[in-house]
Amino acid sequence: MKDDLPPFVTFASGAQLLEDLDLVDSITADGLRYLARQNPNWWRFGDRPGQTPYVMAGTTRTMETSVFIAMFRDGPRRGGRGRKKS
Repeated sequence: MKDDLPPFVTFASGAQLLEDLDLVDSITADGLRYLARQNPNWWRFGDRPGQTPYVMAGTTRTMETSVFIAMFRDGPRRGGRGRKKS
């Protein structure tokens, strides 16, 4: 992973990072939250066994960037309308 990436992302900064890295065509913070709710077996963050815990920054849930990026690199292409073919 690039050295200039932040150690943690929020849903908002994570959505922008996914677009910047061309891992999705487009996605919003709400889109990420939707994926988390609709795909609990794929989503790697939470308090269930085998998941990486969220790190709280005040009242904001943050996610470890390396785990977050790997989740999108390893799985099927997700996010946004007009998705590119995998």
